[in-house]
Amino acid sequence: MKKIYIIILVAACLLYISFHLITLIYSPLPWFDEVSFGCITESYLKNHTFFETERILVVPGEKLSYGPLFFMWQAFIVKLFGFTLFNMRISCMLFGFIDLVLVYKVCKKLGFSSFATGIAICFIALEPNFNQFLHSARMDYLMLGFFLFSYLLYIKINTKNTNKLILYSLLVGILLSCSMLTNPRIIFALVLYIFLFIYEVYTFERSEKKLVIIKYILITVGFLAIYSLWIQFGYGGINNFILNNKQNSQVMKEHVGIGTSISIRYNFFIFLYAIIAFVILAHKKMLRPNINLLLFGLPATISFIFIVGGGISGRYYAIASPFVSLLIVGITINILHNKLLKYITICICCAFGALFLFKVIYILSTLPQHDPKRNEQIISKYITKKNTSVCGDFLYYYIARNNGCSFFSSEANGENNDEKIKYFREQKFQYFILDKMNWNREEYEQKLLNIDYRLVAVIKDNNNIGFLSKFLSKLNYLIIDTYDCYIYELKN
Repeated sequence: MKKIYIIILVAACLLYISFHLITLIYSPLPWFDEVSFGCITESYLKNHTFFETERILVVPGEKLSYGPLFFMWQAFIVKLFGFTLFNMRISCMLFGFIDLVLVYKVCKKLGFSSFATGIAICFIALEPNFNQFLHSARMDYLMLGFFLFSYLLYIKINTKNTNKLILYSLLVGILLSCSMLTNPRIIFALVLYIFLFIYEVYTFERSEKKLVIIKYILITVGFLAIYSLWIQFGYGGINNFILNNKQNSQVMKEHVGIGTSISIRYNFFIFLYAIIAFVILAHKKMLRPNINLLLFGLPATISFIFIVGGGISGRYYAIASPFVSLLIVGITINILHNKLLKYITICICCAFGALFLFKVIYILSTLPQHDPKRNEQIISKYITKKNTSVCGDFLYYYIARNNGCSFFSSEANGENNDEKIKYFREQKFQYFILDKMNWNREEYEQKLLNIDYRLVAVIKDNNNIGFLSKFLSKLNYLIIDTYDCYIYELKN
């Protein structure tokens, strides 16, 4: 590669990383998953439990379904550097960057050219869902990191070297278990190993088939050795593990399968393009020479569509991005010499780049209205009684916590409003902070706030007046874009 291209590449990487670091606390505003996972992290930090304390009304038991590793890691970060919005999000971002490095290594192992590798990395790094998840304070990229590392280690297993076979196989199993104990949603990608096993048993010589079987037995042993520890110490045994999963079957259904309501978003066409590329490859009878790429990308792509809730509509697409992207780029750029397919792939990548550039401009042009420190100073003036309790929307979680207050969610908490209002009255929260988009505010006011509370402030951010803000406020996906709120205080 020419020196000028290397300089451009390094500069682009530095700009990409710098932008995400600078804007980490500005976008998005604190939201559902982030607050829920933050509360579970606090629970683990204080008591080594996994209670979702801000939604204890609707989730009274420990939330064990995700596994412990992400919350243990977040608790470690918080203990070292403090509980802040930046520290809660930085792990997800760093693991996202690490995943891009691991994808680069996977591309090289799959025989991608330098150009195809660059396009594959851009295809993932610029994809809107991937960028959104970088700031999400979720566990998905740690989960992906364990999985991609397991695959890279799996490739190194040599059936002719018994010592490496035993060690690497056990390590692969341990890494897969760690991935599952970070987020069990990675189960969609485990089919990759099932297909690898079938392929190796079918194609290897008879003398090597025994070693293949031994390899997978060792992988299973490594997996179960770690996962069984979680079943024992987390659930108290296999019976409790089964019972807990039965009780949470409804939650599982919400996150598994394509769902009954399918919305057609751009990701649908990305999946369709990947399948079309595979069909063209099959039509040209080029499957066998490129079996490693197909085994990496195709099973996980198909499995994601049918296993992960909303998969075909793009929900959680970020975790499928490495598999889908490498399948598309590998076929259309690295294997097939078809100009049309090559240009389509590059155009998709450019479209992602344009969307990313628009997001950059928008976020940088609206920093004041998204500034958590500035808005916290404004809102905190009306929380005159520190170290008390706040009930409010997820948006104000960090503000409440930084004022020493316990936080209880007024959103996604309870079966119905009457149940919530009854609980609110019993708990006598000192403050209510409701954002301008809270659909239940009028009912809360009528049945509770106008009776037991007094309105102390209406916060309206005058910085939210730019052209981009007005334009984006009309788009369906943008629900909350400012810290505008109504603050109520309990009457004496």
